[in-house]
This record gives sequence, C-alpha cells and structure tokens, in this order.
Amino acid sequence: MKKITLLLLLFSLVVPAMAADQCGTAYQDATYALEHTEKALQSNNIEHLKQYSRRALEAMQKVYKDTENCGCSEANDSSYDVLEHLEKSLEKEKFEVSRYYVKSAFSSTKAILISLDLCNEPDPAYDLVVDENNLITQEQELLAQQQALLKKQKALEAQLKAQKELQAKISREKEIKLAEQKKIKFEAETNLLELENVINRFIRIMDCRNSEPVSGDYSRTLEELEMESINATKAYYTQKAREMADKLIMTLAECN
Repeated sequence: MKKITLLLLLFSLVVPAMAADQCGTAYQDATYALEHTEKALQSNNIEHLKQYSRRALEAMQKVYKDTENCGCSEANDSSYDVLEHLEKSLEKEKFEVSRYYVKSAFSSTKAILISLDLCNEPDPAYDLVVDENNLITQEQELLAQQQALLKKQKALEAQLKAQKELQAKISREKEIKLAEQKKIKFEAETNLLELENVINRFIRIMDCRNSEPVSGDYSRTLEELEMESINATKAYYTQKAREMADKLIMTLAECN
C-alpha cells in the first residue's frame, strides 16, 4: 500500500513537469512561427510569402500537438485557427488574398504566446484577461482589409469587363472590315478578268501578231486582306488596273 501511494505521488509530480516541458517547447515553436509569419508579411511577392508561410505552418503543427498534450486549451484552440489561416494562405494564388490570411495567422500566433505564458504561470487559478480594446482594433483592421480587397476585386472586375468589351468591339470591326474587303476583292478581280479578256480580244481583232496576250496575277488572299486596310486593298486593285491599261497602250503602240 505504501509503494502504491509513493508511485502515485511520483506520478503526480512527473506528469505536470512533463506537461510544463511540452508547453515550454510549444512556446519556442510558436515564437518560430511568429517570426516566419512576420517575414511572410514583409515579403513583396507570392513565392516568398508562401515560403515563409510553409515554415510557419510546420512550426505551428508542433505547437498544436504540444499544447494538446500539455493541456493549454486556449493555445491549442488558437493554434488550430492559425493552421487553418496558413493552409488557406498557401491555397490562394493572389498575393493580397494570401497575405490577408497570413496576417490573421500572425494575430492569432501572438494570442498563443500570451496563452502559453498564462499556462506556465504557477497559479492554476490565473485567468486569461482579454484586452477588449485590442480585439476591437484587430476587428476594425480586418474589416478595413476586407473592404480594401473588395474594392480591388471590383476594380479588377470592371477592368476585365472593359477589356472584354474592347476585344468584342475590335472583333466586330475586323469582321465588318473583312466583309467589305471580300466584296471589293470579288468585284475587282471579276472586272479585272473581264478587262483582261476584252484587251486580248481587241489585240486579236487588231491582228497584233507580235504582241503577247495580256495576263496578270491580281488575286488577293484572305490572309493578305486581314493584314491591310480597306484603302490599301482598293489601292492594290487600282494599281493592277493601271498596269493592265498601260500594258494595253504599249501593246497597241507596238502593233503593226
């Protein structure tokens, strides 16, 4: 009976000591997590922000396990919240959104350190006193950040809408331009072919034996039409008609 009583006494002394040691380890890991989240907030790009967020997440996983074992429930609950914030931060691809969750994790990590200080107090009846003013300030900061993010999101949506409208307008104008060019192409090439036939018939009637038949490559591809303006298309066919007329004049001048 004396042996059993002695063992229970030793157990009652050893277990709290082990718990206190685990809470001390949790405090050290929470300090590392705080340093990494602070560095993440100081980052100016998403890669560095996520790099430090991962390190903070690894440290906070240890904090969560140790605070569960050492019985510091306040710190354990806060460490769970921090893990959620950091995981969301790593999931996001936008810098500002990811940074928002890191800042939330930073605030909760500071609360963990306060909780661990209280858990390590020798007086078990010591209650955690929450600074109500500080909580209100944090809530106002979070609200301001949310409003800023919403404002940026609306601005981005408006910019994307304007870009889509501009792109649709350009596409419509290109379609109208190409349709007009196709019409010019059909009528011009049809008339040039007819003019070519008329000139060749006239050469035969005049019996210009030394003259070669008039022929020309005046067809335009759709790719060429898309790369030029309507005026450039008109100028091309006008030049082809002039060349054909000049060739007729030269042929008739040389005709005996």
